[in-house]
Amino acid sequence: MKELFADANMGLIGLIFFFLFFCAVLVWVMRPGSKEQYKNNSEIPLKEDE
Repeated sequence: MKELFADANMGLIGLIFFFLFFCAVLVWVMRPGSKEQYKNNSEIPLKEDE
């Protein structure tokens, strides 16, 4: 198990994985049509309906 954490390739694989995860989250947040949804969600605390 100690050799697994000391392997330089595992560090590179982890870096690539987290970079791709970050890019996927960025694409998800910036996707077309999401601006209206985020605007509606930001106004939830200001609504007095409930």
